[in-house]
Amino acid sequence: MSEVNALADRLFDTILDRYPVDATLMGFDLDHESLVDHSEEADQQYAVRLWAIGDAAERLEPANLSERITLGIVDHEVRTQLDEINGRQIEFGISANIRTTVPGTLAFLPRLPVDTDERKAGYLERLRRIDGFFATMIERHRTGFANGRTPVKHLVEQAIELLNGHLENLGAFDVVAGASEVIEEKLKPAIENYRDFLQEEALPRGRDSEHPGLCWLPEGDTLYRKAIRAYTTEDLDPEELHAIGLKLIGDLKREFAQYGDDVFDRIRTEPEFRHRTAEEMMEAARTAVAKAEAAASQWFRTVPSQKCAIEETPPAVPAHVPPHYLAAAEDGSRPGTYYVNTKEPQNRLRIEDEATAYHEAVPGHHFENSKAALLEDLPVIRRKTPISVFGEGWALYCERLADEMGLYSSDESRLGMLTLDAMRAGRLVVDTGLHAKGWGRQQAVDFLVGNTPMALMQIESEVDRYLGEPGQALAYMVGRLKFQELREKATRQGKDVRDFHEVVLSQGRLTLALLEEVVDEWLADA
Repeated sequence: MSEVNALADRLFDTILDRYPVDATLMGFDLDHESLVDHSEEADQQYAVRLWAIGDAAERLEPANLSERITLGIVDHEVRTQLDEINGRQIEFGISANIRTTVPGTLAFLPRLPVDTDERKAGYLERLRRIDGFFATMIERHRTGFANGRTPVKHLVEQAIELLNGHLENLGAFDVVAGASEVIEEKLKPAIENYRDFLQEEALPRGRDSEHPGLCWLPEGDTLYRKAIRAYTTEDLDPEELHAIGLKLIGDLKREFAQYGDDVFDRIRTEPEFRHRTAEEMMEAARTAVAKAEAAASQWFRTVPSQKCAIEETPPAVPAHVPPHYLAAAEDGSRPGTYYVNTKEPQNRLRIEDEATAYHEAVPGHHFENSKAALLEDLPVIRRKTPISVFGEGWALYCERLADEMGLYSSDESRLGMLTLDAMRAGRLVVDTGLHAKGWGRQQAVDFLVGNTPMALMQIESEVDRYLGEPGQALAYMVGRLKFQELREKATRQGKDVRDFHEVVLSQGRLTLALLEEVVDEWLADA
């Protein structure tokens, strides 16, 4: 093994050690008992390990393109992890967003594999340690509050509501024998204590809805720039992103116009655009995925041998969480799975079913993750590092690719594609508006109401997502634009689209700069 690959493996092992719950969820047979220690001391110990890896990377000379890519991924991941530690978002990032610390822990804990005696025992031990996890979170929040890093009041209210929902549904955590007693003795009082802290200490310190963005916090502009870099892998100017979003919104309005001047109102109000039952949602997902699988060989050189599983989201996942994909576990305990949230069918647009399936499942996340799993000669970090701009950019690219593939079955389904497009374009405007330009929550809501056909409830949920996880929503459209740009470059040189797809998925997850380098080298060698 080369020194470069050995260092990449060292970094990935360090990350798995730091995030043991993620390691179990991904199917690595390591520490099944620990929760993440979010104390400042643990953060600083992790930072020391990251700095050492970063220093070692600077001393290495790559021998070829693959090693250049590996060192680029190591550099990106080290920098992103250190920025996260130094940004201290854990101190003020209180919300109901499943991608943030507490909601994510509670949602994914009962979804961990418990297929062996060791994993069953480990699950029970994690439940026993949950009070320490929450005690650390409270300590970190208090430190943040004392230094002016305060949460957003209405996001705290949503977090309290989420915790109350978990307390009413503790049975969702009862997934192994003996869990019920531990839930009653440990989990329930720990959640109650954290909820009471939010009610008594966090809520009174919360920022109002007119000042919800990062720009209102100490060093908020710097925090946002680092968030942009983390999620897009580029040092992009918020003003430039804002302008790109406005242009895209204008272009999309012209596409919507062909369906009538009242198309926004019809999507929002007409009952036939919404679901009625959970089974209807599941059948729509199965039909869309099957249609994409049937056409895939005409557009891809590599078609996954393992089909994408389709399941309803488990009981611990709240109704507001959108459909999502989980990659196959490394040990085979879980196939790549598209989870459809069927809890409130009446709040889900039927016209979005197909575009969502092509994004989350086939050919979106499932093809990207399945292809990465085949790249066994690459360091694991190249296959597993969560580079949002690549994964989400690819999946959003696939929504439009599905139109080229002739997969949309009706004008209504194509309207669903445009609706999701408008949401992703709107994210460039609203995320930067909130965190760089000082927009209030209502200004963000009003912009999306005026420029997308999403329902008000969905719009408000989206805006709160951007507040709970600054910068992440930018990754989708920024990534798609890069995939489109590179696809157009390849097309101008007469390249087959199947070869383009093979190349862009041939090196694992990449930063945008590395993705462009891979494509350019392929085109130069032609």
